[in-house]
Amino acid sequence: MARKEVLGIGSLSRNFRALKTGMQTRTGRAMVVAAGGVLKRKAKANAQALGLKRTGSMIKNIVIKRESRSPPDTVQYNLGVRHGRNLTKKQKSTAKLAVGRGGRIVKRYEDDPYYWRFQELRTRYREATPFLGPALEQGKKEAIDAMEKRLQQELEKAGKE
Repeated sequence: MARKEVLGIGSLSRNFRALKTGMQTRTGRAMVVAAGGVLKRKAKANAQALGLKRTGSMIKNIVIKRESRSPPDTVQYNLGVRHGRNLTKKQKSTAKLAVGRGGRIVKRYEDDPYYWRFQELRTRYREATPFLGPALEQGKKEAIDAMEKRLQQELEKAGKE
């Protein structure tokens, strides 16, 4: 997907560097999750406003997920739509077997929004109706505010200990 960078968060990074090393990872994750929650709500609202709620499975599966292979000293979360192998155990337990292309037997999961990238990006025959990209553009300021608020909470918590 596309990379987006937000500039102008100097005071936020200065306050963050004031934390102890062990606390930086925990606080960094908490800050990014707070911002991701804001962006996730925006993306769900955008998808709903665009009329993409046929079954509701795509909107239900908009999530933020921590990147397990992120670079060292970096907290990275992805905002996207959970699909295919990454569905929950409950959704996978209701899988049905079907005959796919070439006669192979495949699993069809319930509430699997495999079609989300057709909506977000585009196909040769269909124009895009993006909901994740605009959510980032619309919620950029709110996400930074949520990160600042979470950092202040963590700093107050560290001061009490």
